[in-house]
Amino acid sequence: MINSIKNYYYLTRLDRPIGTFLLLWPTLIALLFAGDGLIKTDLLIIFCLGTLFMRSAGCVINDYFDQDFDKRVLRTSMRPIAAGLVSNKEALVLFILLIFMSFLLLLFLNEKSLQIASCLILIVILYPLAKRFFKVPQFILGLAFSGGIPMAYAATLNELPASSFLLFIGNYLWVIAYDTSYAMTDKRDDLSIGIGSSAIYFQGKEKIIIRLGSLSFMLIVFLLGLEEEINFFFYIGFFITSLYVIYLFNSTDFKKEDSCLKFFILNNWIGVLIFLTLITGLN
Repeated sequence: MINSIKNYYYLTRLDRPIGTFLLLWPTLIALLFAGDGLIKTDLLIIFCLGTLFMRSAGCVINDYFDQDFDKRVLRTSMRPIAAGLVSNKEALVLFILLIFMSFLLLLFLNEKSLQIASCLILIVILYPLAKRFFKVPQFILGLAFSGGIPMAYAATLNELPASSFLLFIGNYLWVIAYDTSYAMTDKRDDLSIGIGSSAIYFQGKEKIIIRLGSLSFMLIVFLLGLEEEINFFFYIGFFITSLYVIYLFNSTDFKKEDSCLKFFILNNWIGVLIFLTLITGLN
């Protein structure tokens, strides 16, 4: 029993929460913009839990579809499904359970949020399959990791203003940026087993893509902030965030896999700093 729980724990990546955080911060940022600097307590709880459940569900279904690939790559060969520690049936039951728990949360939101969530579930399932026929699966991942933004606006305002689309685009570009860095750590393995990635597709231009994507996200958030009632802390926060991003770019050697992985993980703090900037800088 204990071993089974431990295997489920690793299967849902609860030991590696970075993906949950990178999914959560843009959603909380969207809730802040939609709520004029305030987030309702019930929405905060619903979206935090929903982010955790959906990210976990995404990891389960990804490993279910990728198990044959994972067995051929040293880094992923010990994932619970690939290693035979969790059966296909157990994985599918866990996936359905996580989707059901997410659905229960949706019952507390409006119809528009439910419609958007339905599309997101399809995207979550599509992403691992996209690796087989799509040269840049990160283009699909960007949709999944940006889906919380329109949901946050819909849940708060029951509509999708122009700002929601702009923030969605900005975050989409940021996802492609940091996941390209992550994909660079798997480039050799991806080439050997014949699956595509942004690191392969943009080979030789990865640094440009990563920088453009990151800076585009920051610029869009900054411009959206200027449309709100802001104070001095908004500018201070963005100045600190900008210094941090410059530090990240200058301290990362994108020719080294461990450095690319570190860059990916440290992108979490971009989300943290922007969130804190908006918390303190929006009146």
